[in-house]
Amino acid sequence: MNVILNLGIIILIGIVASKLFKALKFPRVLTYILVGALLGESTSGFIHPDLKSIENIITIVSLAFIAFLIGDMFRLRDIKKIGTKAIWIALAESTFTATIVATGTILLAKTSLVNIPHPIPTALLLGACAAATAPAATFMVVREYKAKGTLTSYLLMAVSFDDAVGIILFDIAIVIAQVLLRNEQVSPLHIIFTPIKDIVLSMLVGFIMGLILSKTLKFFKAKEQGMMLAFTFILITAGISQQLNLSPLLSSMMLGATFVNFGGNVENIFSSIETWTAPLLLFFFVLSGSDLNIKVLPQVGVIGTLYVLLRTAGKIFGGSFGAFAIKAPKEVQKYLGLALLSQAGVAIGFAVFIGNLFPELSFITTIVLSAVIIFEVIGPLGAKFAIFRSGEVPIQEEK
Repeated sequence: MNVILNLGIIILIGIVASKLFKALKFPRVLTYILVGALLGESTSGFIHPDLKSIENIITIVSLAFIAFLIGDMFRLRDIKKIGTKAIWIALAESTFTATIVATGTILLAKTSLVNIPHPIPTALLLGACAAATAPAATFMVVREYKAKGTLTSYLLMAVSFDDAVGIILFDIAIVIAQVLLRNEQVSPLHIIFTPIKDIVLSMLVGFIMGLILSKTLKFFKAKEQGMMLAFTFILITAGISQQLNLSPLLSSMMLGATFVNFGGNVENIFSSIETWTAPLLLFFFVLSGSDLNIKVLPQVGVIGTLYVLLRTAGKIFGGSFGAFAIKAPKEVQKYLGLALLSQAGVAIGFAVFIGNLFPELSFITTIVLSAVIIFEVIGPLGAKFAIFRSGEVPIQEEK
């Protein structure tokens, strides 16, 4: 089958599946991921290899568009109301999750249930992987149900900063693992401040590009011209970030956030971009699902089960604790953690990196990838449950 025909059939399957699973009240993103898992190499192998070869490009572009659309949620009036509280929540729940997973792994290693080689490096790396949350699936659930409100604002801000915290924790874990396993000496200050620098620069790129877009758009009055200009700026912003080894996700989110606060005719632009990107995002999530190897699930074992249970507990209770500590509204304290369970891209990247850097710890890759399958199923469902229970979904979207 040629590539174009294969692509068309994949999108058609995604559309039909979304229609069928709508009766079961499945979020569309979960449906697309499940379709991808069934069409992936580990199952039917239906997806053409040439499509898989451009997966990295599709991923970066899709995440850039998703992040830009989420920028619509970062209006200054909402940020002023919430302030830096969501950042503290992200720090609290990520650190709590990493700590509980690492501690549980060390305690498990002391029992006779399972033999865990190099328990301390293993525990630290698993904890760091557990801290990461997948923003794309959460963003899509929020967009699908048009959720708006206090919980949604906290959720979007928290999940946006969550991976930033996860990256820092992961780099710290890598440094300690290198010292314990390789006797390598790396400056901890360098490892900690390098991600922070990248985060700041990523957001600066998005801010500058957002200001330029806001000013330039005044010379393009037609709706189609405005949409194409915004489309172009999203690609350029993501491309600059990738060229500089920064985060396309953070820079594109800042692009959208800057534009929504300083631009004109923003509602039409965001509406046009959202409509145009619908088939792109369908294909992106199907491709993401195709990376999930269902056959490795039986290999998870005791340690994998513990990882799933402890990460779930860490996100739920960590989110609640963080919200309670900053005196967030009750609905945020009650439901935020349930919306932070999704895990995909960043965690997969961590897992693959660990397998390449520490071959003796390659079993961590299997554990994390197996857990991703589970969290990509329950994550969108948890996010949907949270926004519905908090009453932040419009009535027409509930039907």
